[in-house]
Amino acid sequence: MKRTGYVLAAAVAALVVVTLLTTAPCISHASGKVHIVVKGDTLWDISSFYIYDPFLWPQIWSANRGIENPHLIYPGQEIVIPEMAARVPPPPAEARPPLPAPPPEPEIAEPAEPEPEPEPEPEPEPAPVTEEAKQEMILAMSTYGFIIEDREIGIGTITSTEEKRLLISPGMKVYVETDKKDPLLTDHRYSIVRIFDEVSHPVTRKKVGYLARVLGDMTVVHSKGKLSTAIVGEVYRDVQIGDHVIEHLDYLTWLPKEESELPADLTGYVLINPEGKSLLGKEDVVFLDMGIEDGLKTGDRFDLLGPSKEVGGVMTPPEIIGEVQVIVPRPNSSVARITKSLRDISIGTEVVTGVR
Repeated sequence: MKRTGYVLAAAVAALVVVTLLTTAPCISHASGKVHIVVKGDTLWDISSFYIYDPFLWPQIWSANRGIENPHLIYPGQEIVIPEMAARVPPPPAEARPPLPAPPPEPEIAEPAEPEPEPEPEPEPEPAPVTEEAKQEMILAMSTYGFIIEDREIGIGTITSTEEKRLLISPGMKVYVETDKKDPLLTDHRYSIVRIFDEVSHPVTRKKVGYLARVLGDMTVVHSKGKLSTAIVGEVYRDVQIGDHVIEHLDYLTWLPKEESELPADLTGYVLINPEGKSLLGKEDVVFLDMGIEDGLKTGDRFDLLGPSKEVGGVMTPPEIIGEVQVIVPRPNSSVARITKSLRDISIGTEVVTGVR
């Protein structure tokens, strides 16, 4: 009954948002559409209506530098909605026509010279990555998070801002203190993350790392000793003093550059669900204990196996109870989504390839 009440409340809230936003005027702008704020609007609602994802509201805030506080917008205010269109891959290059055959050699008593070895064909360039694929990765990393290892932590922490604001926005100057001996690199880009609870392996019980979420990025403009000055770039979630700085998470390098087969008989486990669920099903996001170093890439699919059972004194082989697909691979772990569920899936469920 309690769950039904939540669902009803969510439906009513969604209806109110759609009613408000569909009646609000919208005009064209060089950078995209412009929404005219009406009473009751929030950046969360506007992002949900135009971009179909309320969690991407920081991108609308980033496109409207005149808004100092994202939680305070007023009727009549113009909000620019940035374009979110994916880039179109360029047309494939035309194949070069074959070289004409050489003229026949005259019959001479002297031995013919050996034919030159053919030049190796150039490797095909990887297909361009769409903006849609990048946005899906950013959404997964900022909403559900990822597992960060000890070796990635300690580069720096945001200690203060120039403007003494509670919320840190794009273009703002921040000060970062590092725990390392070497200062941060000037003109170098870093990612901003927030670190949460420690994550242990459900089978081995060994520490794997920490749950973390990416919040945005920044570029260092000045560095001296342990203190650096940086300019905040993109912001995906609220950035605050005390958030950590790590090496830049280059999402595009995680996408597959060529088609390749998964290693045969690769075995791993479901580590954790970022929402804290113990029983999982289709569309739930999970973290796996396998990553790029195991040969994983975005889009790879794995079978989920249920435990063996004893029937008449004989242990039956494990059966497939679902399927999971990789969204973002990291060096030793991955963010994935359950795409098929035949029975309840739990933390510690075995993940395998080669069952079929």
